Amino acid sequence: MMGHYFLKLFVVALQTSCSSSLSTSTTSSSSFATTALHLKKPTTRRAVLSPLISGTFLTGMAILPRPQYAAADTPPVPVQVVPGTGMTAPYRPIIVETDSTASTTATTKLGSRLLAKELSPLNPSLIPFAKDNELFYPQLFLGTWVVTATLRRKTYPYGLDYVQSTSLIEGSPRFREEKVEDSTSYQVRYFSVDGKDKKKGKSVIADRRFNALSASSAYRQLTPVQDVIWDYQKDPTRLSLQYGAGPLSDDMMPLGPRRSEIYVTARQREESETNTQQTAHAIFCASERIRQVTLLPGNVIVTDTETITEYEQMNDDGSQLRAVSRIAVFLTPNPNSREGVLWQQVGGKAVAFFDYTINMQRQ
Repeated sequence: MMGHYFLKLFVVALQTSCSSSLSTSTTSSSSFATTALHLKKPTTRRAVLSPLISGTFLTGMAILPRPQYAAADTPPVPVQVVPGTGMTAPYRPIIVETDSTASTTATTKLGSRLLAKELSPLNPSLIPFAKDNELFYPQLFLGTWVVTATLRRKTYPYGLDYVQSTSLIEGSPRFREEKVEDSTSYQVRYFSVDGKDKKKGKSVIADRRFNALSASSAYRQLTPVQDVIWDYQKDPTRLSLQYGAGPLSDDMMPLGPRRSEIYVTARQREESETNTQQTAHAIFCASERIRQVTLLPGNVIVTDTETITEYEQMNDDGSQLRAVSRIAVFLTPNPNSREGVLWQQVGGKAVAFFDYTINMQRQ
């Protein structure tokens, strides 16, 4: 208890410093503060794995669980909320980056979500079991690729008060210890679905099971994904993650078995086959909204995210692709929880962005 008290004092002081430096810089991205945060990683008996569908992993690469964090975690700085008062969260972003001059560009209309300072959830919602609920990729994606993903920037549009897990401050949705400028490489696969019209480019989909296992291994998760149950022919919008044995907690007690149910709740794609001023090759953009329900002994954790990824073909033979990707993290609208109150204050918008650059090389 005393350790958590001093940790909170440290973060309160840090947040106060950040807020004062940001009070006059909420309209210009060039004047945003860059903040390095190093917080304690608790591993209590109530520590859990709350998997999150990470950025580019679901929209074509893999599914990767969120890192381990305490189920009782609260935001580092308490927000003084008064339910029913109609309070609105001010836009006071905190940005963590190493190169403030670097900028993300987007070519497609859907890709403009990569640039948004504030972001509402993707709409419209999918209809379960509807025809063509799968995310189809251009034919050039077919095969196996080596992917290198680099975290470039972390942004908290409304400050740290609205971030519901310290794991999203210490690291990223992909890995609790992932820092800005960290790079990770792994394999991904895409395959052709029988019975689709290949001439229209609606036959190639991501091998979500292979990609999830590949990415989980590359990020060396404490509680790795052991199996992925996915029937793309029956319902491509639902997956189940089964986890292997996790580490012991600080009191030497096992963390217990856990699994996650994944629901793709919204999806959009956009493809450009014409040359633009920015590129001479094809552009493809995809976005998916995800709800993940993690079941563990004595607890259920719900997380909402969206992943937007815009791909660009880099050479004539299509053996190299480059992409920019964003993982947007949302609060869940539970009316009986503190998180639900915070969700109302931000108007349901994303409370954290994790921006990546991605290079893909065909094998």
